[in-house]
Amino acid sequence: MSVPRHLALIPDGNRRWARARAAAPRAGHAAGIAALGPIAETAWAAGVEVLSFWWGSPANLTRRAPDEVEAIIDVLAEALDGPIAALLHRRGAGFEAHGRWPALCPGLAAPIAALPRAQPGAPRLVLLMAYDGRDELRAAADALGGGGADAAAFTAALWTGHLPPVDLVLRTGGEPHLSAGFLLWGIAEAQLHFSPKLWPDFRPPDLHEALAAYAATERRLGR
Repeated sequence: MSVPRHLALIPDGNRRWARARAAAPRAGHAAGIAALGPIAETAWAAGVEVLSFWWGSPANLTRRAPDEVEAIIDVLAEALDGPIAALLHRRGAGFEAHGRWPALCPGLAAPIAALPRAQPGAPRLVLLMAYDGRDELRAAADALGGGGADAAAFTAALWTGHLPPVDLVLRTGGEPHLSAGFLLWGIAEAQLHFSPKLWPDFRPPDLHEALAAYAATERRLGR
């Protein structure tokens, strides 16, 4: 079965999951970060090499209520120190983070620095935090002096340019759209899969269903 080398997740639905249970948004975000481990395990076991996981845009961190922003950051920090660190060590996987998190949530610096770096041939977890793809494109253009670069040079200047192109974008929550310029350069040829499940309810069998749909789709890529 054909398996995406790079799977990118947009985990939508945490707040709706909490609201349906008359719970505070923090409960939804905590359930959402807890859902990552089983999905990462399943993806890597299926042959996915790179799993990118978006945990918030700059708008999420600057426009929402302060208590919810605190929850978004806190549950992530706790997971990086605990279950995510354990997952990476157990699987021999590497970790990297991209986005404007150093400026918008500097408290993540210590837990991120403590995680293992990616090694050749090892699975990789990529956190996109305080991430907007338009920021990434502007940063690359600035690094190259504003223009004139070929595609390879522009790719190399991106935060995520060293990663393989995204093969499959999976968004939960039942809303069939992208958000905040999500990995704009990297998803140029990606297949899209939209799940009706809210992210905290998304389970390994749901991922197997998405991977099967990916494998069953013939991509001609202009041929």
